[in-house]
Amino acid sequence: MSPREFFLLYEKLLSGTITAEEKLRLQEYTDQMEAEEHPWQAEMGDKTEIENELHALLEQEIKPKKRTGIRTLTTILTAAAAFTGLFILLSSIYKNNPTLPPSTLKNLASNKVTPGCNKAILTLADGSSITLDSAGAGSLTTKNGVIIKQVQNGLIEYNDKTGSSATSWSTIATPTGGQYQIVLEDGTKAWLNATSSLRFPTTFRNNERTVEISGEVYFEIATNESKPFKVNFDGNTITVLGTHFNVMAYKDEAKSKVTLLQGAVKVNNHSGEQLLKPGMQAQMTDSNTRITTCKANLEEVIAWKNGYFTFDHENIQSIMRKLARWYDVRVNYQGDMNGKIFSGTISRFDNISEVLSMIELTGTIHFRIQGRELTVLP
Repeated sequence: MSPREFFLLYEKLLSGTITAEEKLRLQEYTDQMEAEEHPWQAEMGDKTEIENELHALLEQEIKPKKRTGIRTLTTILTAAAAFTGLFILLSSIYKNNPTLPPSTLKNLASNKVTPGCNKAILTLADGSSITLDSAGAGSLTTKNGVIIKQVQNGLIEYNDKTGSSATSWSTIATPTGGQYQIVLEDGTKAWLNATSSLRFPTTFRNNERTVEISGEVYFEIATNESKPFKVNFDGNTITVLGTHFNVMAYKDEAKSKVTLLQGAVKVNNHSGEQLLKPGMQAQMTDSNTRITTCKANLEEVIAWKNGYFTFDHENIQSIMRKLARWYDVRVNYQGDMNGKIFSGTISRFDNISEVLSMIELTGTIHFRIQGRELTVLP
């Protein structure tokens, strides 16, 4: 069982949704902690004590007060797992690792920077705008026969009843600390991460469906063989018929990335084109550079859509850019950040203090936060 599988099964245990078969698999894994690929290390603490704590949890049906992400689980999964390959109980780490900086952790715990939420601005063709937030379901507006409806918190859909041949464009944009989902007129679904935008026609009337994006957007394209779907960003174009894929094209990232989960897509720019198969990722620095491809870590790519931060051997600067977008904080660095690489999975719906404390437990990096100013220190 991989650490990721253990992570998911343990969350099911905490939420009360684990099956008998899954519970048995989880129990068997905890019985095999000394497997060759996960050797026990002295700094983990007392092996028997930690195993007993895990077994005790497995023998109970633990119900969380509310499902806002990883609660008890965050006491098991830490960024230190990147170096040990094992989930560690933080209670044991505290008891057996007196070098941890308690004053720094206390500083983080006292900070109340909350996670992002469902919010966006919808700008219509006539220039008017609608603030999208936690309002309940129902019709938001009707413009020239186009019905815009909030189906649920964080999700709107378009329904064109005009039959007109004219094409008008709208834009949905998320701020820092925001996310939103939209169902386009053809049934295509799009999820917008923080600081992202999607420009789209209210209805697709021509022989192709074209949209423009910035930031990060995950698509599930409605199949229509007579109307290819095209996504334009930074001089690059993705062409599909019906598929699931993620586009990451933030201005502050060195590369734009297109990751295919299902179906097939063609990515092209001034330098040429690449056809992607499921599980592959296309990367480009700008529209004039050659498109390169590689195998993708799909769980890491779409973790944001599923409510998590997943870091796969990621440097601290990249991690902080993700946190800054979601928690709306400004990040500063002091000291040498070279070689600060982390792996792990943490809920996006915990306060920032919980996320930072998890990373601090590696003992290789520390944080100071005042208001929305976050300083990273070695």
